[in-house]
Amino acid sequence: MKTNDLDDLFKKKKTSNTLFYLKIVIVIFAFLMPLGTIYYMGKVDNNTYEIETNGKQYGKSDFFEYQGKVYSFGLSGDMEVLKNVDIATFKALEIRDSHIRNIGLDRKFVYLGNIVIPDLNPNKLKVIGNGYYTDGTTSYFLSPFSELDKKSSNYIYPYKKIENTKNLKALDNFELFAVDGDNVYYKGEILNNADLNTLEIIDKNAEYFADKENVYYKSNLLPIKNSGELKIVSSEHGDKFLYDEVNGYVFIEDYSFDREKAPYKVIGNNGTTLYNLIFIAKDGIYYYDNQKKQQLKAGDNIFIGNIEEISPNVFTDDKNIYYFSAYDVTTATKKSIGELISKNTDICYLDKKEGWEKVADIKEGYVASIWKKEDKYYYFNNLGIFPFMDNTIYEISDKETLNYLLSKSDDKTDDIEELIKNEKLIAVSGEKKMTITVKYKTDIVDTVFKYFIRIFLLAYLIFFIFKEFRRKNEKK
Repeated sequence: MKTNDLDDLFKKKKTSNTLFYLKIVIVIFAFLMPLGTIYYMGKVDNNTYEIETNGKQYGKSDFFEYQGKVYSFGLSGDMEVLKNVDIATFKALEIRDSHIRNIGLDRKFVYLGNIVIPDLNPNKLKVIGNGYYTDGTTSYFLSPFSELDKKSSNYIYPYKKIENTKNLKALDNFELFAVDGDNVYYKGEILNNADLNTLEIIDKNAEYFADKENVYYKSNLLPIKNSGELKIVSSEHGDKFLYDEVNGYVFIEDYSFDREKAPYKVIGNNGTTLYNLIFIAKDGIYYYDNQKKQQLKAGDNIFIGNIEEISPNVFTDDKNIYYFSAYDVTTATKKSIGELISKNTDICYLDKKEGWEKVADIKEGYVASIWKKEDKYYYFNNLGIFPFMDNTIYEISDKETLNYLLSKSDDKTDDIEELIKNEKLIAVSGEKKMTITVKYKTDIVDTVFKYFIRIFLLAYLIFFIFKEFRRKNEKK
């Protein structure tokens, strides 16, 4: 083969390779375009401010008329258009209940926000109360309150059709409850076997209820009996749990901690310098990871004997004093500053238990408490974590500062900041015994990473197919 022929062959191969790689780039770009478009569309302003300012509001509702369309003030903060609405007959439901701002009617349909409830007759609609409605034939629960939908991660107005019910009535003093003579309903769902005469609300916000025998999360029957000693526990910055003080059972929503390991002793309730409560069993220290949605073991039980809280953030066993300390880990790159990576709670050893004496509470212990060990005095922070106060325990440097703190009848956080800056309160660093870490992922980073992996694998597959195809052709 002549030199010129070789040159021509190499030129053809280079041209062929260039075209091949160009095709791969085009395919990758085609897959990236929808992702970029979705991201861009999420950033587009839908003129909510213009509609809210210059549109016509229907009474005090969340509905507005603007340029020949009807909008509802959506849960995302944007206006959402009502499709196929009859503007001439549309109106907001007007009753005295200030909660009901999201129910609209026209001659054809009932609207919950921008959602059409097709089988409710708007011309016969009656308000039962507590979020329940009927047209005499069909009944619904239409929530006046928004909730985060776990599937879509968007806020929605829940609604539920109630089948085969007559004489539905709102239950007095039980928000979002109704009865029909046979059943008790919460948000349109039946509480199985509920005894109306002994029904009580354990915590309205956490949505735990009980009767003389049964315990419920929302309408879900939990697999325990009512011990009579049920309470809600949480840290200031953390999740809420249902805790059975008699049996030591723990629930978050309808998720149960392993009951075979019970009883659990809860530490950190109402604590302000921790993210995660700890639940101590014989075989270990447990916590709940709200990203993995499960109970996890932090480590073996390091405590000796009886464990008692002496302040919301400080506790003892039979020999030692321990305290909680919390901190965030965030990103610090040029492209991403301050995005949360993890929330962390340290369990720290302070000192031997003997010799410690409580001197006083500041504002009934809500703000702080002052303790003494031999000739030194300490400030136990109960206010929480601030930019200027990120520690749980501070040593009081002198008698003048001690007397000043003891004289305070209120919290005076500004004064505390100055005392820390001037080293009148000196942060105490104990020995870290255990760290509980809950890792977080940002939605955009996680999504882009997943798409990148898929696109990489697809590009590799295309490359491999073309390579094999070319190899077979060259052999012919």
